[in-house]
Order: sequence, then structure tokens, then C-alpha cells
Amino acid sequence: MTKIISTILLMSTAVFMSAQVGINTAKPEKELTVNGTMKTSGMVFKKPMEKLGASENYTFIIKSPAPENKITAYNDSFVPNSPAPINIIQFKIACDPTDKDWVNQFDTKINSQKFLVVISSFGFTQPIRTNTADWLTPVPQIFAYASGGTWRLKADYEGFSPTSSLPTGEWTLNLLVYDRSYAREVNSTQDMKAITTGAASAPLIQ
Repeated sequence: MTKIISTILLMSTAVFMSAQVGINTAKPEKELTVNGTMKTSGMVFKKPMEKLGASENYTFIIKSPAPENKITAYNDSFVPNSPAPINIIQFKIACDPTDKDWVNQFDTKINSQKFLVVISSFGFTQPIRTNTADWLTPVPQIFAYASGGTWRLKADYEGFSPTSSLPTGEWTLNLLVYDRSYAREVNSTQDMKAITTGAASAPLIQ
């Protein structure tokens, strides 16, 4: 009798383990399908995430560091002006007619406490030259820097400018804007001393 009861229990357990359970749905698609919101103390995925169906959406979340300990969420169905973890923004900036290649302090209005800005590429519409007789290679100074709570842009061919017969130049600056909840900014000043093949004193990330 004991063996028969044990066999029945094992069979029942096997059937239960292979069953699909649905919450707020009569047609579960997996072992557990939840149609609605869910709260859990922990979640572990042991298999690669499957490809979403045509009607399925996604949201991923991350906890910001202490002391805020806030949850930041991103969903691809948010309104268009909602920031993504990584945003691509392009500015086209026409220069001052009196200095045809200089952008000194352009305020992007992007919050420097919330976002990290990196200039990924740039372009300038006009050729530039210097009035000296020496052969010189123009090197642009392109910066994104935080000031007054927002990100500012600087762009200039220092010591060079378009000729007076050319129209005012226009810079195209392509920015990568990262949500600081998903990115870390690491600053380090290294002293090369008297060598040209130095190395960082310690790994900044690993």
C-alpha cells in the first residue's frame, strides 16, 4: 500500500510540475504566465531570453546606487521624448558671423546630474586656414562639459578660421547621452613622467 501511495504522489507531482499555470489568463503560454503586474523579492533567469512576439513589449529596470535606491525603468513604448538608457542627439549649430568657426558655450539644457554626455562625432561645413606662412594642421577643440547643472558644448579650430569670403560655418555635433543610472563616469589623471610607454597605476574598471 505504501508503494502504491508513493507512486500516485510521484505521478501527481510530475503532472503538476509539467502543468502550465496562468494568472489573469485562461491560456498560459509557459509554466507560469502572468497577465498583469507582478512583485517579487528576486528573479533569476537560467536560460537565454526568448525572442519577443510581435504583440509583446519589454521593460527593464535597474536600481540606482545609495542613497537614492530608486528604480529606473525603460520601456520601448514610452512617449517619444522619454529618455532611453542611451540616446543619440544631433545638434547643428551655426557660428557667430564675426567668428565663423567658434562655439564657445552652447547650453544643451541636458541635465548634467541625470545624464552623461559624450561627443561621438562631429563635422564642420567650411574649410579653414591660418594667416601664417608655416604649414600647420588644424586640430579642432571639441568638448562637452558640465556647467551650471547642464551640459555645454565647445567647438573651435583655435588659431584658424574660414576666409572672410565664405559664409558662416555650421558645426554638426553628434552626442551620446547616457542615463547615469546605467553608466559610470571615471576620471583619472595619469603622470607619464619621462617615458612614452607608461601604464595606468591601477585598472579603472575590471
